[in-house]
Amino acid sequence: MNVLRHAARSLRREFLAGDLLTVFAALALGVAAMTAVGTLVDRVTLALTASAAEVVGGDLGVRGREDPPEELAEEARQRGLRSVRMVAFPSVLFHGEASQMATVKGVGEGYPLRGQLLAGRDASGLQGEPAGAPAPGEAYADPRLLDALGVSVGDAIEFGSGQVRIARVLLAEPDASGELLQMAPPLLVNRADVDRVGLLGPGSRASYRLMFAGEADDIAAFRAWLQPQLDGRMRLVTLEDAQQGLRNSFDRAGRFLALSALLAVLLAGVATALAANRFALRRIDTVAVLRCLGARQRDVLAALALQLLMLAIPACALGIGVGMLAQMALVEVLGSLIPARLPLPQAMPMLSGAGIGLLLLLGFGLPPLLRLRGVPPMRVLNRSFAALPPASLLAYLAALAATVALAVYATGDLQLALWILGGLGALAVLAALAGATLLWGLRRLQRHVRGAWKLGLAALTRRRALAVVQLVGLSLSLCALLLLAVIGPGLLGQWRERLPPDTPNHFLLNVQRDQAGAVDATLRGIGVADPDLQPFGTGRLVAINGQPPRHEQREADGDDDDSNRPVNFSWRDTFPPANTLTAGRFWEPGSSTEEASIEEGWAQRYGLALGDTVTLLLGEQERTFTVTSLRKADWDSFRVNFFLLLNAGAVGDAPYSLISSFHLPSGRTAALAPVAREFPNVSVLEIDAILQRVREVIERVSQAVQLVMGFSLAAGVLVLLAALQATAGERRYDSAVLRTLGARHGQLRGAVLVEFGALGLLAAILAVGAAAVIGTLVSRQLFELALSPPWGSLLAGGAGGVLLSLLAGWSGTRRILRTPPALALRES
Repeated sequence: MNVLRHAARSLRREFLAGDLLTVFAALALGVAAMTAVGTLVDRVTLALTASAAEVVGGDLGVRGREDPPEELAEEARQRGLRSVRMVAFPSVLFHGEASQMATVKGVGEGYPLRGQLLAGRDASGLQGEPAGAPAPGEAYADPRLLDALGVSVGDAIEFGSGQVRIARVLLAEPDASGELLQMAPPLLVNRADVDRVGLLGPGSRASYRLMFAGEADDIAAFRAWLQPQLDGRMRLVTLEDAQQGLRNSFDRAGRFLALSALLAVLLAGVATALAANRFALRRIDTVAVLRCLGARQRDVLAALALQLLMLAIPACALGIGVGMLAQMALVEVLGSLIPARLPLPQAMPMLSGAGIGLLLLLGFGLPPLLRLRGVPPMRVLNRSFAALPPASLLAYLAALAATVALAVYATGDLQLALWILGGLGALAVLAALAGATLLWGLRRLQRHVRGAWKLGLAALTRRRALAVVQLVGLSLSLCALLLLAVIGPGLLGQWRERLPPDTPNHFLLNVQRDQAGAVDATLRGIGVADPDLQPFGTGRLVAINGQPPRHEQREADGDDDDSNRPVNFSWRDTFPPANTLTAGRFWEPGSSTEEASIEEGWAQRYGLALGDTVTLLLGEQERTFTVTSLRKADWDSFRVNFFLLLNAGAVGDAPYSLISSFHLPSGRTAALAPVAREFPNVSVLEIDAILQRVREVIERVSQAVQLVMGFSLAAGVLVLLAALQATAGERRYDSAVLRTLGARHGQLRGAVLVEFGALGLLAAILAVGAAAVIGTLVSRQLFELALSPPWGSLLAGGAGGVLLSLLAGWSGTRRILRTPPALALRES
């Protein structure tokens, strides 16, 4: 027996018969999904790593609310390292009657340490060239700032108590390429000008940095020296911090994409197993005949395995090609969410995709073929057949474990994989138990019914093993489809709803207590319904339960000592909006007890619980507060939220300023100019650009997820078709026998509808419940969204699954009834 020739001939003859075509499509879909997502994640990761030093602005640094001491820069110089000082803060700029909020960054000589600063001579950007720090009295302005103020290169603008001249147009900053959500257009000035015009007085919201650059060994040695010098007022800036905003924004997008890709792979595996099982069952007689003709067992199995392998090679190639095209589409859809300069695709994600395809084939397609080892030549006479060998079960488990490992490697999200696999695994076990229980009950119910009901229930109980396999396959595929078609859009929709049209788009900072009345009246005069000026104090965290405060979880830089660290807080009489009470009780209005309400994230950070005490240094007084409530703040609401809230009646005379967030209709920002002019100390932050950027992120992620979801939905449909066709041959044989015995067409059609209706109904019940539970847990644990199960859509999807099952049964019955009984018996 020529194994290769036999495999090639069989493949050509049987490819379009249905089973092998299903296997081919399942493999191509699984490989395409994992190649697309894996390649995208790999390219983004490589880009982030390659540009880390450029994004941070150096090889190492320190940051804080105070200017780092000169001793650090002096030590760096003695070690042969270069350094540069930077300070950034928001400020309102004026030119005539025009005003614009800007992010001012003052830089010293030697800037930039890493990367390239590009500046142009005009707003077109056509003459952009590398540049250093602006000279004293000069500034580089973002084109948006020029448009807002109506100025051009060479004009002067008000800057604090003085002026600066726009010398160039700022086109690119090396240490700002990761700023997805930039507060306002940047203005780059010389550090000396910031000190000269007095913008860094008390109450300023400035962020200081001292950055270093040098050889890797020198940086490592300097870091070891620098670490012990840091106190609670300074933090390390390392390459691990590179593009953290981009990483965070891409993280949720990556999880949505990984969810779709992971489900696509799992569904492709189930479809492969079902189709390969049916393929093996249809080869039983062929194997028996070949054995009678003298073919060796190993040659027969080799020919069948080679047939699947020859099928897998073009399927994997097609999957990789489609996956690369999909990856290019994902890059286009995600746009500015990902780095502009992505490296070329690497081979490893494509090899991982092909490896997943081969695992799907060998792990889920080979075990059914192992059953054919026990087919004796006498099968042609006595129809005997071996049971599933233990090796097949081990192969299934090994394939599942290996596929999950590669899927996790490609998507980079172990937690998501464990939640989804755990949920679907529990569903598979529950479906198998429910199927066995259902069949046990139907055997007793069968004797009490007549006609089509009796025939349909008898068909289920007669093929118990296959019925359970069908139920498991239907439940898994329908659950996955519901997760993709109902839960996925629900999560994206809730993500959108977190930013309603009236989301606060302005912040007012550093309002002094004697200015509160005038600022409140001014804001109400321009249409702000409720300015809601809230106290904003900064103190020192002295102790927790009488001991120095320490993080429960050590940070990457190893600095877990929070002794004497600055902490922001507020106080009020009533429970704050955009917060949810999770434990304890909030104090009554008018109470003077020293109580504190802690945000649960901050409580976890320091291991705080109800009844613990927090000691703060408020100005010159040290006060101790008892934790009486824990709450969860909705940070996505863009309202003013605090980790630490104190009872207003127990604060005393602590120093503070006032802060507010409010909504102004688009285009009304100019109305805030009088506030900035009348109260120069007040900072006005417009975050419309941030809100638009967040909405853009959501929309782009939604489009990308829908693209990958197409693979998963197609794989789910394949599983449904494979599960519904798993017993097509047996039903064709049973129907032929019944027709020979005189059964009418209506009885046969009704029996099949009963059979498929019972399976579809039970599968729908299990799938709807599992999708609701898995969706709720995943949304809360991984996406931090409190999703309530959309029961209407889930029930509609379950009803659609039952209808699809009935349609498949009705369609199969039509084909069977058109086949003459004699021909059906010969084919079976």
